[in-house]
Amino acid sequence: MTAKPLRVSVRSLVAFSVFQPDILPISAQAMELGRQGHLARQSGSSAKAETLLDWQGSLEGREVRVSGRMDLYDAAAQPPVIDEIKLSPREAPQEPLKEHLLQAMCYGHMLCERDGLRAVCLKVSYVTPQGGLTAQFSQVWERERLRDAFFELLTGWVAWQVRLLDHQERRDLSLARLPFPYEAYRPGQREMAAQVYTAIARRKRLYAVMPTGTGKSAAVLYPALKALGQGLILKVFCLTARGTQRIAMRKELDRMLDRGLVAHALTLHAKESLCPMEQLRCHPRHCPRAKGHYDRQQAALEEALQTPVWDGPFVSGTADKYLLCPFEYSLALCEIADVVLCDYNYALDPQIRLSRVFDHLRRITLLVDEAHNLPDRTRDMLSGSLDAGQLRDFRREAGRLHGRSSPLYRAYTALIRLTEQADLPQADDLEQASNGLLQALGDAFTPGSLYLIRDLVSFLGALRRCGEQPGDYTLMHQAGRDKGRITALNLNPAPYLTEATRRLSGCVFYSATLSPLGAMRSLMGGDSGDACLELPSPFPAEHLKTLRYALNTRYRAREASLLPAAQAIAAQFEAHPCKMIAYFPSFAYLRAVEGLLRERELPMIVQQVNMDERQRLDFLEAFTRDSRPLLGLCVLGGVFAEGVDLPGRALRAAAIVGVGLPQVNAQRDLYRARMNEAMGDGFAFAYRYPGMHKVLQAAGRLIRSDTDRGVLLLLDDRYMQNDYMSLLPGHIRPETVYTIEEIKEKTRAFWQEGREGGARDG
Repeated sequence: MTAKPLRVSVRSLVAFSVFQPDILPISAQAMELGRQGHLARQSGSSAKAETLLDWQGSLEGREVRVSGRMDLYDAAAQPPVIDEIKLSPREAPQEPLKEHLLQAMCYGHMLCERDGLRAVCLKVSYVTPQGGLTAQFSQVWERERLRDAFFELLTGWVAWQVRLLDHQERRDLSLARLPFPYEAYRPGQREMAAQVYTAIARRKRLYAVMPTGTGKSAAVLYPALKALGQGLILKVFCLTARGTQRIAMRKELDRMLDRGLVAHALTLHAKESLCPMEQLRCHPRHCPRAKGHYDRQQAALEEALQTPVWDGPFVSGTADKYLLCPFEYSLALCEIADVVLCDYNYALDPQIRLSRVFDHLRRITLLVDEAHNLPDRTRDMLSGSLDAGQLRDFRREAGRLHGRSSPLYRAYTALIRLTEQADLPQADDLEQASNGLLQALGDAFTPGSLYLIRDLVSFLGALRRCGEQPGDYTLMHQAGRDKGRITALNLNPAPYLTEATRRLSGCVFYSATLSPLGAMRSLMGGDSGDACLELPSPFPAEHLKTLRYALNTRYRAREASLLPAAQAIAAQFEAHPCKMIAYFPSFAYLRAVEGLLRERELPMIVQQVNMDERQRLDFLEAFTRDSRPLLGLCVLGGVFAEGVDLPGRALRAAAIVGVGLPQVNAQRDLYRARMNEAMGDGFAFAYRYPGMHKVLQAAGRLIRSDTDRGVLLLLDDRYMQNDYMSLLPGHIRPETVYTIEEIKEKTRAFWQEGREGGARDG
């Protein structure tokens, strides 16, 4: 089979060899001004705008295709004129930047080859946003000179592409031979793998419920890699809501690498966790790594090709060796990686999304783990807010560093006044003041301002979308000195997710808790042409004993529910002392019940607010280091209710207090109203579904293998209602108990039956 030609745009070809060496902030405003300048200059010229050129040839045995559009082309001039238009810097340049001249040079070569010209005039014009000239440079280049310069650029780019293609050939050969990473498929795994492959081949979305223990990571990654090896896709993105959820996918990748897979797998980490500097000051004036970063980066990329796994330590170590910004280096690695493990943000957040990848490649597959988290996360990504208290804190520091008469201080003041005023400000005023502050922040540094810049960019993006899609967004305003807050709030993530995934080559949204599946498909941007798959639990249903006890845990009745909740939890634990976790709707509720349980002198460990990584690991180790009975108290929806694995004796019982409904507030009620209009049953989308997803995630911690057994206690009277019970999977079959004593009796009986049947007990 004939190899496909290497393809590159003129801009990318030049940028490979000629570039700004330093890391500099990218201004979306400057990009928009540049677009305006282009259009204004083109509209005022008699020359032809946006003329497409295409060159095909061979180099080093590879077919190559270069394409691009000339900003302006005057064929009637002698010689013909190619005009490359660029936004002028504040001070007009004294000569054309090399990269700008070389872009015009590429078009010159392509034009000479196409039309048989002997020479062309290369012109670089620097313009204002209104199209006015600030500087213009013209040079006549002969055909031979154009050809030599063109191939000098092309040779370096092709050599790098050949190295990447050599890796791809070895990768594809290894994938053709790669067996499934286990001796046999678990129940449901083969069916899931087939559905994933079909979704990729058909460029569709797949929404799948895969219960705990199905082996989700292997079932989705293996077929995606097979599709990669067959050329159906160019890259696989494995998206997770939390860093801990990447561990399972990394294990599967490592297992496949051990079995002969040849691939480059990158784990993307947040800039804050990678940056070695005391403060995030991403500018060559303040950071030695930002100064000349791109001059040193290519050597580090070439070294990376010798290593299959690009995790945090590798990225940081290589960045140290070459004095690179580790985050920017990891983004460059992303462009050549085969598999990328990262947070949802890098593929779906409009402000953080990796445009360098997603704007240029369509044959990408997304594997979205724990996808029940995606709707709320997407609404957060699409929303933005301004907080007067935060702005005042930053203004105070700006006044101390730069003075109260500085442009930065005045820019803060203008935005604070809008945020705190009694009436909702006009969107145009908010946009102007926010952009003014962004500009001032770029000119004068204030410690910690990078975080504020992110907030401002997010707010401006949300404000723009609010004007474009008023039905799916709203502006919320809270007035008052130091309390002023303006939020551009997304109320419906479905249209954005539809558009963000529409052109990709297959997207797989999977979770153990994605019910009701049809409704969740709609909420996550799917339509009737996208597949749904719901797999049953692979474990014997009789291994899980589920009890439900009617208890009113609604906010107004919570005080009265504390004692019965404590009694029910204690009864379950004392009936069969083992490793157990009780999950609560809030820390306040947890603390209240904790006090009552302490009176019984039970062995307990309690989740604390804002635990660091070491504290979390210590908490989990308490369940795995020995077999002594232990009662853990945790928050529903927290770090110990999702994405943690406590198999076998590490967890034998769980109690869940409440149905996990999100807190009622103005934002959630606005979401409820919009969902009622867009999808019907707004309460379900805003409250019931996300609440029960938390419940099912917590319940899923209990049975992790076909030998595990356990007792699940559901404490809330809403577990008697069909609206909630219909969201439970088939293997959770609640049995109603009416007294505390009955909880003890049925728990004891379950474990006694297990012993008589020869099952392993706790």
